[in-house]
Amino acid sequence: MRTSAHSDTCVAWVDICDSVAGTSARSYIGKTIVIGGRNCQIRGAAPRPGSALCTRCMRWGHHSSVCRSKGIRCPLCGLPHSEAAHHEYCAHSKRDPNARSCVNCSAAGRTKRDHSATDTSCPFWQNRFDRDWLRRQFPKK
Repeated sequence: MRTSAHSDTCVAWVDICDSVAGTSARSYIGKTIVIGGRNCQIRGAAPRPGSALCTRCMRWGHHSSVCRSKGIRCPLCGLPHSEAAHHEYCAHSKRDPNARSCVNCSAAGRTKRDHSATDTSCPFWQNRFDRDWLRRQFPKK
């Protein structure tokens, strides 16, 4: 992101897959890397107080390291396969590979769920930083 319209500087955000403590990410802060022939300093960003999207079951509210799901789910259709195998798996099972089904909207009983779990138009994605909203979507049984 450019810092202003007339600036020659920009800010780039990079997510580093790390432990909960952030040990690896902390080791990069303060170091310099070269991007496009220019020296760039790595700085830490303030943590965002949002809920995590589990990359295993594609549900909001917990991290994959504490997920109780036995297998993975595809973020595109919610079936038990990886996103990389989506087109092959769905074509093989005679499902439309372009069909989408949001895991979160389906579990919450919403009628509009013809999008992926990582789609920015999903209400769960739009409210990902509102923990109270996310909790209210799945009432206790």
